[in-house]
Amino acid sequence: MPLIGKILGGRYELIEKIGAGGMAIVYKARCNLLNRYVAVKILRPELVEDENFVKRFKRESQAAASLSHHNIVNVYDVGQEDGIYYIVMEYVCGKTLKDYVREKGKLDSREAIKIALQIGAALEHAHKNGIVHRDIKPQNILIGDDFTVKVADFGIARAVTSTTITLAGSNVVGSVHYFSPEQARGGHTDAKSDIYSLGIVLYEMVTGTLPFEGDTAVSVAIKHIQEKVKPPGEINPEIYKSLQDIIQKAIEKQPERRYQSAGQMIEDLKRALEEPNGDFVVFNYDSDAPTQMIKPIKDEEAETSSNPKGSNKKPWVKMLLIGIPSILIMILAFFIGARIFENNFVSQEIEIPDIEKMYFDDAKKLLEDNNLYISVEGRIHNDEIEKDYIISQHPEKGTMVKPEYTVRVVLSLGPETVLVPNVEKSTKREAEIALENHGLTLGEHEYINSEFPSDTVIGQSIPPNTEVPKGTEISLIISLGPEEKLVTVGNYIGQQLDVAKQMINGDRLKLDKVREEYSDVASKGTVIEQSLTPGETVSEYRSIDLVVSLGPQPTYPKDINIDLSSINSDKETVNIVVKKTQNGQTTEVYNRFHTVNDEVLTIRLEGKGVAEYEIYIDNELAYKTIIDFTKKGDDTG
Repeated sequence: MPLIGKILGGRYELIEKIGAGGMAIVYKARCNLLNRYVAVKILRPELVEDENFVKRFKRESQAAASLSHHNIVNVYDVGQEDGIYYIVMEYVCGKTLKDYVREKGKLDSREAIKIALQIGAALEHAHKNGIVHRDIKPQNILIGDDFTVKVADFGIARAVTSTTITLAGSNVVGSVHYFSPEQARGGHTDAKSDIYSLGIVLYEMVTGTLPFEGDTAVSVAIKHIQEKVKPPGEINPEIYKSLQDIIQKAIEKQPERRYQSAGQMIEDLKRALEEPNGDFVVFNYDSDAPTQMIKPIKDEEAETSSNPKGSNKKPWVKMLLIGIPSILIMILAFFIGARIFENNFVSQEIEIPDIEKMYFDDAKKLLEDNNLYISVEGRIHNDEIEKDYIISQHPEKGTMVKPEYTVRVVLSLGPETVLVPNVEKSTKREAEIALENHGLTLGEHEYINSEFPSDTVIGQSIPPNTEVPKGTEISLIISLGPEEKLVTVGNYIGQQLDVAKQMINGDRLKLDKVREEYSDVASKGTVIEQSLTPGETVSEYRSIDLVVSLGPQPTYPKDINIDLSSINSDKETVNIVVKKTQNGQTTEVYNRFHTVNDEVLTIRLEGKGVAEYEIYIDNELAYKTIIDFTKKGDDTG
């Protein structure tokens, strides 16, 4: 269906298509309310019927709306209309990092670091809010015209919970060229997965190439798991030595060997700007690697020396006395040696128990009973797991480790709580956006008549400033406006104003404006017009206007004076004619002959209102004049 020109939410007018992805199409739009350009992301029509895609689309809006950072594309609004699911986002005037790198071929180390610092800042903010992007790639990074970097498309990002395991064989989420090995395997993904992807993006920025290419997505994913990356310095010898170390640490295959947070990577990137050839990057090597079993070297049996031919045999008593103590000494030595070897060379491995969803103190005691330790590497909110219970563990249950190994865990902070905003007196749409931006869900609304305008929120199921778990459902009470009651308009024409007012009140109408006019047929104070037609059915307390008579308009006769002595004529008499034009009609009001010896001729005129008069002398127009009979004086000469 064509969408260009369509207006969503009563305010977002779609102007042009500016991008498309596997899940959504992006349009440039104009917000007619705030008079600004925005980007509107719309779920592809063919995916609307798929509940999984719709859930992912809603999750994107919720995840993105919870983030507020100058390096993350802002989300302004979310909505659903006529089967269209959409998100309204900040419109960034610029280009993607992918296009920027293609145009320049590759970036110098300093510029790449500055871009990476802004991406890292966005990731650090997201990770602190429990959001893992899981699809960091140049196509999702926007470079504004002012060179501000903004991370976009949280379409497959999701809150870090105990369910961040994607089983091998299921659809793995992300972009294969920037996958972390654990994503390719369908394993646990966390903040370190984003760090790996950022390392690959940095690699591409400084080399202009991707570290792994293949004919199929599967082949590329396998390379991420198995193959080593060619050092970027071999492709671009001008790259900073310190930056190469940062990239190599970020793209380590094992998550524990990478930067453990975006903040750590940011610190090294900042230092690289000051120490391009510095050797400060500390690589994480796993000192807890399982101890290998070393097979004991078997002693060769001593060769039995043959007695010289012809030698004399020892007596059997002597052999017995010497042999028995020797055998006992050998048995004792073997036993002692076996114990020493077992205690010093044989690794006694312990199986890590399942401690997920256990209370922290109980898990700690269980591990200590098995000669293991516990370390908390993070705490995040979780809607399903109570506070101080374990969300995830690393290594996983069943892993064999040596004694005194430290198991790292992520603890739950319990459901995230928010303060309910005050949305009363807002419009329904404004209230819904405010509630969703606070992480609350919408219940069934109630609609009732009230004195407030239609579509106004007049109540909410949970009072403002109440602390509730994030995701709590809130219902609204929406006004339908005043209940409409109909009345019949009376006939007030011919009534005195005071009487008309009483009749209007009795008919449950509201008198608004009263205007006065002169009338030749109605006495003063009488209603001569009304704005609503008598007998008309209208809403109760509808406004009505009246026109009241001022009585007949007063008139004042006027004199016009004509100086005959100034007329140049050989005739003794002249013909004086006066014509009046009023309301489009012309009439003759005076026609007589006068001698020119008369000095001044005065003609009295009577009339109403305002009229134009023309004075003719011997059929020639002498002059025109306008006379207002409603005013005193002002005789014309």
